[in-house]
Order: sequence, then C-alpha cells, then structure tokens
Amino acid sequence: MSNLLNNPCPSCGGKLLFSAEKQLLACNYCGYTENVNRDSDEVIEQELRAAVLKAQRFVPEKLGEHVLHCNSCGANVMTEKTTVEQECPFCASVQINIEAFEHNLIQPSGILPFQIPKKEAIGKFKAWISKGWFHPTKLKKMAALEDLNGIYIPFWTFDAQTRSNWSGEAGHYYYENQMVRVNGKMQTQRIQKTRWEQRSGQLSHFFDDVLVNASEGLGNPKFQRILTSYRLDEVINFDARLILGWRAEVYNVEVNAGYDIADKIMDARIRGMCISRLGGDTNRNLNINTDKNAQTFKHIILPVWVAAYRFNNKSYQFVINGQTGRVGGEKPYSWIKITIFALLIAAIIAMVFMVMGEVQ
Repeated sequence: MSNLLNNPCPSCGGKLLFSAEKQLLACNYCGYTENVNRDSDEVIEQELRAAVLKAQRFVPEKLGEHVLHCNSCGANVMTEKTTVEQECPFCASVQINIEAFEHNLIQPSGILPFQIPKKEAIGKFKAWISKGWFHPTKLKKMAALEDLNGIYIPFWTFDAQTRSNWSGEAGHYYYENQMVRVNGKMQTQRIQKTRWEQRSGQLSHFFDDVLVNASEGLGNPKFQRILTSYRLDEVINFDARLILGWRAEVYNVEVNAGYDIADKIMDARIRGMCISRLGGDTNRNLNINTDKNAQTFKHIILPVWVAAYRFNNKSYQFVINGQTGRVGGEKPYSWIKITIFALLIAAIIAMVFMVMGEVQ
C-alpha cells in the first residue's frame, strides 16, 4: 500500500484525486476518471474483546502520510509527508508539530466518500456566516473561505444484544373538585392527583450501529446532531485512494473508551423504552437491570466540512455533514448590538406605559 497516496493518472501521469462532485477518482489535468468500488463486503462487525488484540493494524506513515498533532485542541490529522507545517483545521491554531506515531492503529473497515462538493459547501458556509443580526458585522470578512476543509472523521460503531428486567410505578393522573380559600372566599378548584400502579417486565433489544465520535477535534457536543445524521447503509469498503486530496483525522478515542460511551447511549435508550412500557402519565422508582452480550464494533471514517476561525483570540467552528449537507456552527455575539436592542425594547416598553398612563 506504499504507493496508494501517490496514485498516478494512467493517461497523463498526474495525480488521481477523489472528486465529491463527480463521485469518481479524477485527474484534474486531463479529465481521466476511474469508478469507485461501492462494495461493502468488508464492512463487517468484529467481536469487541478479541478484535482489540487481533484486529488488522496499520501505520499512517506506510500510506505516505504523517500525523500532525495539534497542541491546542488535541486533534491528530493525517496529511501527506510533503506537508511541513499547516494550520489546524479544527481550531485554526498554528501550534502544530509533526508527530510520527510509533504505535499502530486499528485500520478502518469502511469509508463514506464525500457527497457534498466544496463549491456547495462554500455556498452553505456563506449563507450561514451572513445570518444573524446579533453577530459582529466584520465576521463575514474574518472567516476566510480558504479555511473550509474537507476532513474524514474517525468513528466507532457498536452492536450489542441486550436483555433487561425492569420494575417501577406508573402514575396515572386524575382530578377531583375541592373547596379552597382564595382571597378570603371559598371556591371550587380542580385538583390533580396521581394513582400509582406497580408494574414490571422484560425487554429484549438489539442495538445496531450505535455511532460514537472518535475525534477530539470535533468533540464539541453542539455538533453531535450533525455528526450522527449519516446514512450508514451507504458506507463502503475502506480504500486509501478515496482520501487522496482530502485530510483525515486519526482517532483519539480508543475502542474501549468508545464502547464506554456507546454503553451509556444504550442504557439511556433502554431506559426510554422501559419508561414507554411502564406507561402512565408519570413514573417513579424505575429499576432496570440489563445484560449485554455479543458486542461487536466497526471502525469507519465519515466526511465533514470544517471551517475554523478566530475572533478576539477565541476559536469558533462551523461544520457541514459531508454526506447529508446538514449544517451547524458557533459564532461570537456582538454585545454592542445586543445592548442597543435591549435599550430599544426598554424604550418601547417605557413609551407604552407612558401612553397607557396618559389614557387613564
């Protein structure tokens, strides 16, 4: 695999890169294209405990790549060996050191190629950056479009068969009329009460592809809605040629730590399902005992467009799901504009009270 990231064009000798617009490997010089293998027969689950020790492993340097480590946000980004220095695509920090990892990494079994081309991503970025009156006016000029980077982000997916025994009390609301004293007078009011019913049961559920973000560069919880909206049934076999022309982050969250996160996600979903079966308008004293077995995992990389920029020495991020186009991000606020708006509202309220006083 040592020549995969230097895959030459058979027509002109140029370099073949994956084109999100064409969905092909394409040469930017002569227009030559090659189809992408869309098979997914290698995107299979691996037994969690055994695979951690026996999984196929790879070194980024064998793919002709270095791993650049950001001392600011902790991201580990793969880039070509010819890259000496670069700005971190996640936090816009220039505190990047070349770090050739000495330890091996679990090889991805699947990849989801970019489906949103850069031109479309730039359009989404422009539309987003220009929205919002409460943000600084000069923000549009500060967030340079050159900072929009297409990056493959590492993820784990986990499967597990679960069986839960649950018990609790379901509360059912009912209402009674009671006489109460209000301002010295007795009045009839409708009072809500709760009738409690003890219930128990069992729940069997198979979790398929619980998705866990293995990136520290995009670890912000605000982005989870965007980073969990992929159509995972479109993941294909990992092919290093598909990251030609793109950046790729190496996972920071190890597989065991990833499963701990998935375990909490599964427990939360199990609790929701048990509450649904418990029924009632409310509940209390819900106890759940769950056994999980047949745990398996996959390591896949998924596409994200990222814009990182700084404003007043603080880093902000904007992300686009590289498959679905779903967007989200962070922006600084202009406290001058917010203050002006608050004073305007206060003046309007004062004027209303003044007019009402004159009318009376």
